[in-house]
Amino acid sequence: MRLRAHNLICIQGYVGKGYDAAFVANMTRVVDSLADAIPVTVIAAPDALCAACPHLQESGCALHGAGTETGMVRQDRDVLKRMAIRDGETLPWGEILARIARSVAPGDLDSICGACAWLALGHCAEGLRKLRQRCRRS
Repeated sequence: MRLRAHNLICIQGYVGKGYDAAFVANMTRVVDSLADAIPVTVIAAPDALCAACPHLQESGCALHGAGTETGMVRQDRDVLKRMAIRDGETLPWGEILARIARSVAPGDLDSICGACAWLALGHCAEGLRKLRQRCRRS
């Protein structure tokens, strides 16, 4: 499975909501399919989640109009750097979760996520807190 780097963070806050019914169905399917041993290729481009997004165009994400994809790639590169992952690298999902827990704190989301409308809802920060707690107990 191919997932864009910043979506690794989005997945932590997923609570069954999204842009439309098709997006939610796809996101739920993808999130439910992730297990520790599943190989995930981390990329800085549209991915399996973006595939069902109503804002995806041939040029990439158009959520906020022209130039949105550039910002999304910037977020991806930030997450890749924090997690010490190369664009296109494949890792087991469990290793990705461990790296997120070690390298991304809820307080980092403002600088990573920028103007994301979902950020204000607090789901991603809460998901990161829960992940970090789980990983500390392991």
